[in-house]
Amino acid sequence: MTKRTATTSALAIVLAMLLAACDKVPLIAPSGSAITLSANSSTVPTNGTVGLTAFVTESSGTPVQNGTSVRFTTTLGTITPSDAQTTNGVAVATFNAGANSGIATIHAVSGGAGGGSGSTSSGGTGTTTTGPAATNVVLITVGVAAVKTISVTASPTSVGPNGGSVTVMATALDTSGGSLAGIPVTFSADHGGVDPGVAITDASGQATTTLTTSAETKVTASAGPASATATVTLRAAPAVTIKCTPPVANGTCTAVPASDATNSVTVTFEVAKATGSSALREVTINFGDGTSQGLGTLAGGAATVAHTYSGSSNGTTATYSAVVTATDVDNERSTTSTIVNVTPRAALTIDLAAAQGASVLGQGQPVTFTATVTGGVAQSFAWDFDGDGTVDATTSSNKITRVYTTNGRVTATVTVQTTDGRSATARTEFIVTGV
Repeated sequence: MTKRTATTSALAIVLAMLLAACDKVPLIAPSGSAITLSANSSTVPTNGTVGLTAFVTESSGTPVQNGTSVRFTTTLGTITPSDAQTTNGVAVATFNAGANSGIATIHAVSGGAGGGSGSTSSGGTGTTTTGPAATNVVLITVGVAAVKTISVTASPTSVGPNGGSVTVMATALDTSGGSLAGIPVTFSADHGGVDPGVAITDASGQATTTLTTSAETKVTASAGPASATATVTLRAAPAVTIKCTPPVANGTCTAVPASDATNSVTVTFEVAKATGSSALREVTINFGDGTSQGLGTLAGGAATVAHTYSGSSNGTTATYSAVVTATDVDNERSTTSTIVNVTPRAALTIDLAAAQGASVLGQGQPVTFTATVTGGVAQSFAWDFDGDGTVDATTSSNKITRVYTTNGRVTATVTVQTTDGRSATARTEFIVTGV
């Protein structure tokens, strides 16, 4: 091999090595190029993802060469891939938020490409831009840091007088008023309990829980720095009072005597809407004897109703419980009651006496009999003057006169029939002698 040939071969080897080395050096944007970075969302829930797009152009405005390398960096979370190559000037990557909330500042850089002379930073008071906005920087708010305001509502807004459950809904909104999905919202209540205590907002930015309480309750929803409250009230119960008045002055319904004539008594009930009661839809009184009566809504405040009770047939006290049921416009119900005791009427008795009041009477003298009835109202009197079981006369009067024409011992009887179908018999004995 000649010296000239050896030199040529050495140069070829060096050139090949230089070309191989050039193949391993990333292609970067030339000086004067510009990068415009954009994200398909400015907010993301924790562990969520956002697509990133970097558009790189040369100073002439044309896209950089395909395969130009763009590096992505972030102050929070991760980016995949961290280095991406352009196609028609566009490089794409994915921002992975991770588990921590906050504001991620993301940059895209490539060689001499810039994004404007300004700089963008984030802090506790928000985002600050110095000078013209840097086009190669985007800010993405992660998790609860994206929440600007939160609203909370309860449906229904009240529970019944005995307590109940309502649905509580919180809506998380960003700085522009848009709803935020995937935000953990914490619920708490000053009475009762909420389940679940933490709920995640859905695609509409809403998180729900169930509040169970038996008192007026303030329920709070919190997400990051934002919180809001709603008050669930306790509805008033339907409430009525009942008062029973007997027919006798200064008496009470705990011992109302039955009438001797009818074995019954009529009392008066006053049913009134109680102070603080809810609006009533229907009021009914059940008298306790198998009958009832509607009293309407008590729009006038009270209603008065009379009712007749029967006494017992065996001489004992008959007890009745009058129950008033009130139903309000929310279909809540309450009851109140009072006792009515109907005491037995007097036992039916009859006393028979001769007007003379003597045990020995003269023959041919008129004898006037008087039947005195207690415990009932007489309808008729059946008279047996001789005690032989034969009815000699029937009258509606309790008095009758008889003349005896024979001497001897006489037993006179009378049987009374009352207006309510009872009967009783009385007798008297005397001697008739000659004049």
